[in-house]
Amino acid sequence: MPLTNIKVTNAKARDRDYKLSDGGGMFLLVKKNGSKYWRLKYRFAGKEKMLALGVYGPKKSAVSLTQARAAREDAKLLLKKGIDPGLERKKQKIAQKINADNTFQDIARDWIKIRSEKWSERHTSDVTWTLERDIFPYVGSMPINDIDTQVLRPVIDRIQNRGALETASRLRQRCSAIFRHGLALGVCTTDPAENLKTVMLSRATKNMPALSQEEIPAFLRKLSAYEGEKQTLLALKLMMLTFIRTGELIGGRWEEIDFHQKVWNIPPERMKRSRPHYVPLAEQTLVVLTELHELTGVGELMFPRRGMVRETHSMSNGTILRVIDRVGYRNQMTGHGFRTVASTALNEAVDPDTGKSLFSFDAIERQLSHEEENEVRAAYNKARYMPERRTMMQWWADHLDQLTQDSLVV
Repeated sequence: MPLTNIKVTNAKARDRDYKLSDGGGMFLLVKKNGSKYWRLKYRFAGKEKMLALGVYGPKKSAVSLTQARAAREDAKLLLKKGIDPGLERKKQKIAQKINADNTFQDIARDWIKIRSEKWSERHTSDVTWTLERDIFPYVGSMPINDIDTQVLRPVIDRIQNRGALETASRLRQRCSAIFRHGLALGVCTTDPAENLKTVMLSRATKNMPALSQEEIPAFLRKLSAYEGEKQTLLALKLMMLTFIRTGELIGGRWEEIDFHQKVWNIPPERMKRSRPHYVPLAEQTLVVLTELHELTGVGELMFPRRGMVRETHSMSNGTILRVIDRVGYRNQMTGHGFRTVASTALNEAVDPDTGKSLFSFDAIERQLSHEEENEVRAAYNKARYMPERRTMMQWWADHLDQLTQDSLVV
């Protein structure tokens, strides 16, 4: 006869273990200490086996008679499919352990550890910090395989809702890379971050503000009267002379400057497209660098934050913008605008005698670090155009000097 709840509850301990059958191979094993266990006897591949279905008792985790019967039916369905329910149970336990040992944070830190061998120390710190601030508090402790699009989207939306759209975009990309790392390790089966591409918000694209060639003299006149922090003023002068990107400038390290060869060697990890960039240094640029070296040369960074030479973080990229604002050019000019100004001037520069362009388009593009996709061609062009780029950078520095002198003529 099948068991009843009353019969199971009233089963008492005896001098030795005994069984109460419920049919279909399932029985209640009553131990002599009074403990009660659900068991299922079955045959698979000609061998008799035993499957534990749980423990009966007063605890919340206890398995009732109804639950034990449901587990028995589940096991029978597996047997019909040719699956050993005992082996399937072991697989599930292994999978649960893998999940518990492979949280999103665990896989993320493993990804960072591997990638950091090719990253700069600063970039590694930035990636780690953004994940710790915006991602780990919400999904870091979850098994990576349990995270789907519905779980991840609110996390990314939270970042977007505070207006940090670029940060949200970068973090979605980083999460996607972490999930792909998990896929390679076999600890997750999907990349839910990839699915979020279509719901990411973006600001309307607009060109960076830049002054025209005719407006530059007035800007230089006002800049010459600026009496703010010297380090910031030198940074702005270097940006004009070298027209490198703001992040590439403020992240500069003194070890990158070769005063003897007159070149600034920016390593690939600090460049937008992860390729080394070489900036020939005009005589005027060397003068500015020498003056800056007297201020910050005892440290590693060319532009340490708040002028503290032993600081390990560079000045903010907003510092240069603030100087531009203070001399009266808010929303009219940016650090990136100097690249536009220089590009326009160099492309328009002609020999007064022949009317021909002074500099080739390729040399200008190389100096703007618009690199070739083909690495072999890029290396070839670096060597080919370096002499012309040296001449070009000196012409540009002389041109700025002339514009400054013209701006001061009353």
